[in-house]
Amino acid sequence: MFPYFVASGFAIAGAMLMAGPALIHLMNRNRYRTVHWAAMDFLLEAMQSNRRLLRIRDLLLMALRALALLLFGLALARPYFTSADSALPGTSKPPHAILVVDNSMSNSLESISGSALDASREQAKQFLEKLPSASQISVIALCGAQSRRISDPFTSRTDAADAIDKIVATDGPGELTHALNQARRLAEQTPSLSPYVVVFGDQQTSQWQRLARGNPPEEEMPVILVGTEASMPGNAWVEEFGLPDGMAEVGMPTRIVARVRYQGDEPRSNVAISFQVRDNEVETKFADFPEGDSVQTLAFDYVFDAMEVDPSRMSSIPLTVSIAGDALPADDSRSLVVPLVASTPVVFIDQWSDSEESPALGRLGETWILRQLLCPQTEASREEQHLIRPIHLSHREAEGEPLRAALREARLAVVAGIESPSVELVRMLRSYVEQGGQLAIAAGGDFDPHAWNDKAWQDGRGILPKPLEPTAVGQSLSEFSDDLQPFRISGKGLLDHSYFRLADLEETQLIDLYTDALFFKTVVPTDAEDTQKAPGNLPPQEDHWLSWTPPVSTIERTGDPAEGPPADIPATTIAQFDNGVQFVVERHVGAGRIVFFSSGISSEWSTLPSTNAVLIFDRVLRNQLASTFQRYNFSVGETALLPIPPGVGDSSIQLIAPDSGIVSSVSPRFLNEETRGVLIDNLDSAGVYWLSDREQSDASVDGSEGRAQFRMPISGTPTAWESQLARLDEEQFAGLNLPPQYRWQDSSAVVGGSGLPMSGHSWWQWLIMLVILLLIVEMTVAAMPSWLAWIVDRSSNSPSASSASS
Repeated sequence: MFPYFVASGFAIAGAMLMAGPALIHLMNRNRYRTVHWAAMDFLLEAMQSNRRLLRIRDLLLMALRALALLLFGLALARPYFTSADSALPGTSKPPHAILVVDNSMSNSLESISGSALDASREQAKQFLEKLPSASQISVIALCGAQSRRISDPFTSRTDAADAIDKIVATDGPGELTHALNQARRLAEQTPSLSPYVVVFGDQQTSQWQRLARGNPPEEEMPVILVGTEASMPGNAWVEEFGLPDGMAEVGMPTRIVARVRYQGDEPRSNVAISFQVRDNEVETKFADFPEGDSVQTLAFDYVFDAMEVDPSRMSSIPLTVSIAGDALPADDSRSLVVPLVASTPVVFIDQWSDSEESPALGRLGETWILRQLLCPQTEASREEQHLIRPIHLSHREAEGEPLRAALREARLAVVAGIESPSVELVRMLRSYVEQGGQLAIAAGGDFDPHAWNDKAWQDGRGILPKPLEPTAVGQSLSEFSDDLQPFRISGKGLLDHSYFRLADLEETQLIDLYTDALFFKTVVPTDAEDTQKAPGNLPPQEDHWLSWTPPVSTIERTGDPAEGPPADIPATTIAQFDNGVQFVVERHVGAGRIVFFSSGISSEWSTLPSTNAVLIFDRVLRNQLASTFQRYNFSVGETALLPIPPGVGDSSIQLIAPDSGIVSSVSPRFLNEETRGVLIDNLDSAGVYWLSDREQSDASVDGSEGRAQFRMPISGTPTAWESQLARLDEEQFAGLNLPPQYRWQDSSAVVGGSGLPMSGHSWWQWLIMLVILLLIVEMTVAAMPSWLAWIVDRSSNSPSASSASS
């Protein structure tokens, strides 16, 4: 085991200076000439007895001085030893230290001595002092905007320390995979160096578990994580906060659900949980949390005023839920921007028109229950206050310009119960979906699967997500069959989709709710490729004719029309019956989406109208409708794409950060051929951002010119698993079964310049003390004390006495 040096140049200099005393000694011997002088014979005879003493003194002084110089050089070089079982391959290349500093939300934990990030920065700067002089250094922030910038390595430790000091805490998640990918790219850019990675941070268990679950590749360079000895405090945080449907219905009670979680060794009682609308506190509730891991789900009901909504445009209101603060304040609140929309047109197409329907005669269209479910009409005066404004057409009316006019402003179209669609209806609905509209199709009534498959599948170019078997399974009640074999919705895998989850109900309650209804008849979607394919005789699609623009994220998913319709995009089954038949199938087409229900909701096909299981239609349709509105809620660290109103200048877009109030400029760009917007990639804080075209605090501008044309709230949401403060220890690290290049290092030990655990790092102090001791001995020897002469005389007299006695 050979020693390493932090500054090997000093060791070399010490070795070179070690020859100095010998050279001086030799030079002094050659300085004098021998001159014979009779009077000196008596002196030479007197000095003969001291000559041996002088020779020993000179040799001893030369050795002491040479050893002192050598040890002083070694002390300045700061030697250390590394472990023999190192994973670092032997190499003669200069080391490239890639330091990853955890600035995620969990590492902003506050304590009496400061934040955990401060400790990580200090630990990283102390490591810089142990690096060899020829080292190059790269500094990577684990998350945030800084982690996306990769620059050339530093050659100066001072510059690297400055880069470490500039790393600031964010509320984002610490993704180790991203940091290691950046480290790999840095290593590829410097092939002449020997790279290794050292991770400084709180070593959050959930971070490393996510890396282990992702099957990390075996890195060619060592990855060393420096453990932490700090204890884990109890932490409470807002884990979820949202609306079950994603939208608020104006004038009607809206339920907002918050899920608060606590992990700690001691219980917390009477924790205040406050609900705010536009920073105004509306309601406060209290909850108790036992020790360990516990969850409380709270619901807040709020009625949004209809005066706050312009029917011609969408409004959005920021909501916040917060809890009493603790050591990790970043997760003690969570914000949500809620879109407020009134009178959103939705087109319903079934067997009958409004004039033909008659509840008294039992003549109702297949969509009647859905219309009552989505927009119950109890008072005619409040019709315009509902979220949904139904446009009801019979399949005979759904032709030509009336159909186009109805679909032009509609964000959702529902077709149910009709026997066979016309070519015009299929063509118009296909164009509608490709432009971003949402379409739901339900069997039921007189639905003929053979006719639908022939006209609406069109080899994937129609409006069916999957082809259908020509015959249905089961019989409706109107067919007067004595061989009814009812079936139910299967609970297996049902709750895997977000459509069917409700925050205030347990999984068993949801399964009981959705499986309560009986079904008697269903058509059969199939995955068979040879099932009755039509030659694709639809007329060519038209240009964009919708009056609204789909969300930016949906626009980006749209393929190139020149490449043809995306018939190869597979459909997804999100619910099925217990007899194996697929019940709910969805498929993305263009910028929109089609959802198909293989059974109807009339009393002839199922008992849905008389059970709460009809909620499954409400959940799917409301989620489809919500997906047509622009998204304003983003995870911290995510890139946000947002459209801006027409006429906004290029130099006046500003983004105001939450809490700090920092104002930054954002440059607009074209998100597609028709939509201008902004791309925001610095959402590093949790809370509500405000995007506007003019600084709101500019008091020098008055009148209408001082008001912004738009002021848009955007929420940054922290990642829930970042609030789990459990920290990795050496035993848990071994259980992750990471590749051997991943090494654990205790924070109490020192990581050396080679990136490996080192010992003997304090030897330089002992070497300095030894140098001082040698200098003291050297001065003592130079003074020629009597004891030295006595030792020499004794050693010289011993052989004489011995020979005399013999």
